[in-house]
Amino acid sequence: MQKLITKLLLAAAPMLALPAFAQQEQVAKVAAAQVQRQLSDEQVQLVHSQPWYMAGERFWYSAAVRKNSTAPASRVLYVELLDAKGSTLINQRLVLEDGKAQGDFLLPENMPSGSYTLRTATNWMRNFSTQQHWQEQLTIVNPNEVKALEGRAVTARPLQVRFLPESGIWPAGVPTKIIATVTNAAGIGIAAQGIVADTAGQTLASFKSDESGIAVFSLTATEQQELVAQVQASDYAPQQVALPKPKKQSVGLAVGKVSPIGIQVNVQGQSTVSHVLVAASGGKVYFAQHVTGAEQFTVPWADAAQPQCRLLLLNTGGLVEAEQRIAMPRAAGIELQADRQQYGTRQQVTVTVKGLPAGAWLSTSVAERRAALQQPGGFVAANELRLEHETDRELWEAIAKNETEARFAREPLVEPVRQEGVKGPFQQETFAKQLDTAFVQALPSHVISVAKKYYTRTNIQDIYGLTEPHAASPLPRLPADRVFKLDDYVAFQDVEEAIREVSTNLRMRKKKGKQTVRLLYVAPGTKRMMKDEPLYLLDGVILENMDEIMALDLNDIASIEIAWSEEKLYAGNLGRLVDNGMFAIYTKSGEARERLKAKGLPVLYEQYNLPRNFVMPAAASNDAAQAQLPDFRQQLYWQPYLQVGADGNATFTFYTSDETGVFEIRVQGQTAEGKPVSGSTSIEVKLLN
Repeated sequence: MQKLITKLLLAAAPMLALPAFAQQEQVAKVAAAQVQRQLSDEQVQLVHSQPWYMAGERFWYSAAVRKNSTAPASRVLYVELLDAKGSTLINQRLVLEDGKAQGDFLLPENMPSGSYTLRTATNWMRNFSTQQHWQEQLTIVNPNEVKALEGRAVTARPLQVRFLPESGIWPAGVPTKIIATVTNAAGIGIAAQGIVADTAGQTLASFKSDESGIAVFSLTATEQQELVAQVQASDYAPQQVALPKPKKQSVGLAVGKVSPIGIQVNVQGQSTVSHVLVAASGGKVYFAQHVTGAEQFTVPWADAAQPQCRLLLLNTGGLVEAEQRIAMPRAAGIELQADRQQYGTRQQVTVTVKGLPAGAWLSTSVAERRAALQQPGGFVAANELRLEHETDRELWEAIAKNETEARFAREPLVEPVRQEGVKGPFQQETFAKQLDTAFVQALPSHVISVAKKYYTRTNIQDIYGLTEPHAASPLPRLPADRVFKLDDYVAFQDVEEAIREVSTNLRMRKKKGKQTVRLLYVAPGTKRMMKDEPLYLLDGVILENMDEIMALDLNDIASIEIAWSEEKLYAGNLGRLVDNGMFAIYTKSGEARERLKAKGLPVLYEQYNLPRNFVMPAAASNDAAQAQLPDFRQQLYWQPYLQVGADGNATFTFYTSDETGVFEIRVQGQTAEGKPVSGSTSIEVKLLN
């Protein structure tokens, strides 16, 4: 009888536990939903042409936006450059076409040397934590400041030291990885060493940072211990830094091995409450697991193509207690090959690119090679992964508040006319003289060398009166039902004849002494003249009548473009503005746009930055006077969208300048699935006899 009772109890045990499991599953679902509400469904990736820049240089960039929801895609992208205090110096507003945008801005010559932040997001992404935006620390060097400090004795060499526990939390009594970053005044990593001791002078750990200024070591401490690190580096004064205190009754995350199956994650520490481990990738929660204590889990990847994963540990009260962000390293695999390895000045270079993934967004840059600055980049390399050591506290607070109301709207439409309340593009041109001597003197020798060279080039260009090659912004072409390029036709006598002859889809007549146009509406089974005049456009400027068009130089007209269908008008966001179609003229010179804008006429897309064309000089000029002018370009080529052939290959050409040295050819971007890819090679330019 006793054995029978025991068997019955064992059989019933799983059934008795069902309510507990169901409750745990419900808690996990609630935590997952709470996190999901605070994750942006849009992500931005941006690439640019150099690892760091000089004041006075032009910054070329390209960006792509991906989303994981069925909501309308954003059509507007914001790019900002902020100073160390967080003030916006440059704000650009770009039109996204098929999820991509390109742009540029000129870094002012009087911009102080320092560390700046480049940040990119859509308006919708502003509803979410800032660290979900794309952002990068950008070093900008003013060559005039470098020259002014040349030969001046170094007055001070301060060290900047930070200690951060893995996953943002340090559970007391548990071996925990501590990340130390050691930098100089310019944010450059410093090779240093140090020890961690308690107030009694007992050494608990030692560490040594690598050339990027990062050290990782394990440390166990109690909540009562106050720990201090003694840090030493060559040519720097010893520094004493207090470590954060361990927390009693807390848990943290430790990332172990990674495999094709997933990521090994250890939940470690002690707590009186249970937790939920949530994993998200690409802005989407895909894993939630109830945790009752110190446990080990294998968290799967959401998708093999998604290179990032965010782990959050929430308590049952909905508060985040630990975080770990993981990224796979940028994949290479793109092969670049120049037709030669060495070139003379002003010679043509042809580059073949192989191994390009289908549907990828890729940008190409050729510029003077600049060694990357060894800076702690917010992550450490471990187990073939990149582990972020900065926690997203803004996200933690949003999850705790469980915010659901969106303050910023999606922008699925590109409004062609000025909108009230919309912050337009802005660029600060003047700066206060605030020379950061310690920053400039802390720059490595290779940066100082490039800055001096740039200073000399600038003076030579001033002597010759040379300016940046004209790089006109291409006008955004509105969708049209008919496009007539005048160069495809024989010569006309005047503008009126050209308009009458190229199209049968309109009627011209004089009304009160002025020329007018009415468009012919054509659709399957329908053909009728529209009742009134269309919207007149000249180089993107809205005209009241045809007078400015009739006064044009016929040889300067590039095309006549008309639209009458709802499909084309709404695709250009003109459907709500016009009832009788669009009649647009585009000139070859683009001169009319600025002239008419100065008259106060409304301009389409005035609140957007129009990307400039990168000007690449053609073959050596036959003009002897022009050939004598110096050409010291360091940026030889920039292509925001590399055109890939059906075979996965691409070819492009450019010309070297008078500048000698090593130039780096880079292709960078991401696959259609969002996985970062890159490839590079280099050429040498020499003076040939």
